[in-house]
Amino acid sequence: MMKLMSDEVENLTLLCKKIKSADRTGKYAVFMPHFCIDILAKFEGNLDDFGHSAHLETKNTVKEGGKATNSAFALASLGINSPIIAKTSNIGFALLKNFKSKNLLKNLDISHIKTDGNLATTCAIETANKNIMLSDPGELKYFEIYDLTEDDFDMIKKSEIVAISDWALNENGTELADEIFKFSKRNNVRTFFDPGDPAPKIKKGNNIDKVAEEMREILPFVDFLSVNEEEFESYKLNDFKGKTKILYHTSDFSSIIEKGRTIAKANAFEVNVRRLTGAGDTFNSGFVFGEIENFEEKEKLILANASAAHYISNDRAMHANKHNIIKFLKTAKFKKI
Repeated sequence: MMKLMSDEVENLTLLCKKIKSADRTGKYAVFMPHFCIDILAKFEGNLDDFGHSAHLETKNTVKEGGKATNSAFALASLGINSPIIAKTSNIGFALLKNFKSKNLLKNLDISHIKTDGNLATTCAIETANKNIMLSDPGELKYFEIYDLTEDDFDMIKKSEIVAISDWALNENGTELADEIFKFSKRNNVRTFFDPGDPAPKIKKGNNIDKVAEEMREILPFVDFLSVNEEEFESYKLNDFKGKTKILYHTSDFSSIIEKGRTIAKANAFEVNVRRLTGAGDTFNSGFVFGEIENFEEKEKLILANASAAHYISNDRAMHANKHNIIKFLKTAKFKKI
């Protein structure tokens, strides 16, 4: 036991040194295609105590949202140049500029955001006994390959990684992912895919087996697939033996699965959870940082877990910078599972 604890401390010390000395100059990770306004409404009571209608007093937070945007904010906080390719309205873009300025994110590139679309919004209502998500996908629903400009493709070509998320919310998601990932592979750019919860596609009358098959057809061009426990089951990945590395993340641990075999695993961290949304997006950014910096596989998972844990446990819903994440790693405790 003492040897195990000693090894853990030694591994974290080495990881902190790598993070501190990481050379982020001229490195880019492109995220697409979702930006929205997130409204987080927290109600301390129990919804079952009310009838069919009620006036609820909540504590609200308004912030940037969308899986691509959340991941870009998190990675930019760690110092990697993070362009977002998406579409919104003029009001949405003005709010995004405000969020960027508020977070002091000089590495966040919002010049690839188009403003000739509709604003997407999400309202997450957290209560003592249940959570409710209200969503207007806005431009995400029909975002397609033709929404990209020549400048967007040039940016992808010079990036280290291109990440596509929220496939299940996008009517053109399969074509978009297929075209972007093929283009990326032709230009030696690594590909990262977070398809999201398949429920929106299933609700449209699609059979879950058909949805899983459609998603898996994209994987020959995907280097990294990020899924949680439920998504892993829904997308029928138990028997997947392809070359894509599956990043499997749960509340207790995360792992990398390659050709049906677990090649790395890291326990999550013990934290006081203050929010329920955004952990997966922040996990992705931590992993991408480690991938860009050529960390060991387990180190990537530890950093991803730490990034997510820091985000869901801090008071202000702020993403960690290098200093924050190193400080967190020096004091954090792994979960015992």
